[in-house]
Amino acid sequence: MGRQVIQCTSVYFSPTGTTRRVVKGISQGLSMRPRDYDVTLPPARDRGVNLERDELLILASPVHGGRLPQLAKDFFLRLASGKRPVVAVVVYGNREYGDALLELYDLCVGKGFEVVGAGAFIGEHSYSHVMGKNRPDPADEERARRFGLAVRQTMLTDNTLGEKPLLAKGRRPYRAYLTKFSLALATSRRCANCLSCVRHCPVGAFEGGDPRKVNRDKCIMCAACVKLCPEGAKFIDDDDFTDDMAALAAANLDRKEPSVFLP
Repeated sequence: MGRQVIQCTSVYFSPTGTTRRVVKGISQGLSMRPRDYDVTLPPARDRGVNLERDELLILASPVHGGRLPQLAKDFFLRLASGKRPVVAVVVYGNREYGDALLELYDLCVGKGFEVVGAGAFIGEHSYSHVMGKNRPDPADEERARRFGLAVRQTMLTDNTLGEKPLLAKGRRPYRAYLTKFSLALATSRRCANCLSCVRHCPVGAFEGGDPRKVNRDKCIMCAACVKLCPEGAKFIDDDDFTDDMAALAAANLDRKEPSVFLP
């Protein structure tokens, strides 16, 4: 027999909310209501995470340029090491997830965790309303639930968990991080000064809480301010970038499906 896990904790970085929705679906499939740690914003990262021994951990992040965002990776590395089962999850914008899932898998193994499942799911691309439009959608959420159920069944029946590697897609050494860039975030006249962008910024990049003043050295270009603005007042003011994204979107309109890996 495998193991019965009663407690589950989810830890995720989710600037635009898509990763959070995938984690929720996986938790439903596990038939567990996890202790939920959304570490997107600075106060949550400052508080840290208390992990219980032997509990199941869901660790999830979006993909940035085929890698884990450095901010999320640095936080995950701060988690307590030790032998505990973990589900590793990345979410990407219907293009590719590159080395991010393998990177997360390696991080988990390096901390002594037993990876009992891994998955790459799709969310609407941070820089596009076309690539992965409105995803995760109901079909994605059902796929996340079925993945969670499969992980639960595997844990109950497999005595060799932790003894065999997962065949997660990716290459070592990982691709280089994208050269740091900071595009001009602009604010249109539609801005109602609701400060949604300020509240949702993972790095506190808005100077003095002013939605029109972005510290470009702090900004990680997660596009949370663009995606979550209720007035649609935030945009990236760069013609070359807009043209590049239009071409990228045109080449990635075919629907991609989640990829999951079990031991």
